[in-house]
Amino acid sequence: MLLRLVIMASVDGVWSSRKIAKLACENVVYMYLTGMETPDFRTICNFKIECQDLIEQAFKKTVTFSKSIGMVKLGHIAIDGTKIKANASNNHTLTEKEIDNIKKIIQIGIDVDAEEDELYGEERGDQLPPELNTRKKIREKLKEIERKEDIKLKKPALNLIEQHAIGDGKQKEKIIHKIDQAEYELQKSGQEAVSLSDPEARFMDNKKNLKELSYNLQIAVDHDSGIILASSVTQDPTDHYQLKPQIELVEENLGKLPKGTKISADNGFFTGENLEYLEKRELDGYIPNKKQAGEMKTGKKKNNEYSKDKFTYNTEEDNFTCPHDEILTRKSKYKYNGKQVYAYYGANCAGCHSQLECTGKGRKKVITSNAYEGERQRMAAKMQTPEGKKEYKKRKETVEWPFGNIKYNLNFTEFLTRGVLNTGTEKTLVSTSHNLKRIWNEIAEKITKIFQNHSTKHPIPNT
Repeated sequence: MLLRLVIMASVDGVWSSRKIAKLACENVVYMYLTGMETPDFRTICNFKIECQDLIEQAFKKTVTFSKSIGMVKLGHIAIDGTKIKANASNNHTLTEKEIDNIKKIIQIGIDVDAEEDELYGEERGDQLPPELNTRKKIREKLKEIERKEDIKLKKPALNLIEQHAIGDGKQKEKIIHKIDQAEYELQKSGQEAVSLSDPEARFMDNKKNLKELSYNLQIAVDHDSGIILASSVTQDPTDHYQLKPQIELVEENLGKLPKGTKISADNGFFTGENLEYLEKRELDGYIPNKKQAGEMKTGKKKNNEYSKDKFTYNTEEDNFTCPHDEILTRKSKYKYNGKQVYAYYGANCAGCHSQLECTGKGRKKVITSNAYEGERQRMAAKMQTPEGKKEYKKRKETVEWPFGNIKYNLNFTEFLTRGVLNTGTEKTLVSTSHNLKRIWNEIAEKITKIFQNHSTKHPIPNT
């Protein structure tokens, strides 16, 4: 009953548990689905948390059902991601230095408590001393510590310290856990600050040219039907590492993809690891590099005769050939952003008549590359062909409109819950509702055609 209720609400673009509970009391459709039961909003909220597997099964049913009725063809699958705002404020964050300061001040309070327990006995409990028995006195004490320790605390930090000071033993443990979790997520993310309300959220650039606390919603969509075959929520601000997980999720739902299945994605997925994965799996990928994506977007072609893509990579010899047939061989290697990079040079640039245009006067041409240059050049060459461009155009028409439907028709522009696990449930519900609408429209269209054909062959006589 609760599953029917939350799915119906998601189809109507209603995500708040309180609003769903209200609909179960007032809306005849929802009253029918619940059998006149009126679940409390807490029950609905708890159901979403405790029965995530059941909700996931419902989504998989929409995928397998749409395949069983012939909607899903798996001829072309498009993969993409979009940023969805987290239920967290950009202002309610802490930096590493602020976390250290909070822990330092809390430790001062713990040390004072230990001294007082020694003086007055542990039976004193959590009772605050007279000089700290009001919020105002605590704030004054914090300002004194700020001056003494030469530190500055923001409002979120002050609130945490104050809550720890006035809280009982259980509340103090909760505050310490919250600080530890924030510190762990900050170190894990490598970002400058972490959210206190949702530590698992990450700062991400969005299409509003803002950096907001968000999650990255990934979907894989069937071109012929518009059905979302797989979806996931990730903390990764980029799409670089999401191609393989999405394909594996599709196969988890529908079985192994046949060789030659077309896979398209934008240049955010153009990494050597992704291209190698597609080739090893014998999947027909269509992913442009950054330059090609820019040219497709603007319609302006950048024609630099001596750019890297004009240098031919020879896989067997592991070298590059320049436009004037000079060879650049691998000479050195170094690490950049934690990854191995190789440098190729050694051509006779000094005697070349194009030295000025290619490298600059008195300089030698150096090309840097990683271990996937062969895969990169093969994909770039494919994307230059008319067939490659034609297939890549399908990506936009396949994957962009489901995002539009999710955000504007289903009113899903921000997560209501917090954490990867809970936001994952919201993601599953919105994917389920999108698929149900697609299935309904497909069936309704077929029924309409049947009635039209029947009425043409057997017109109703005029009476």
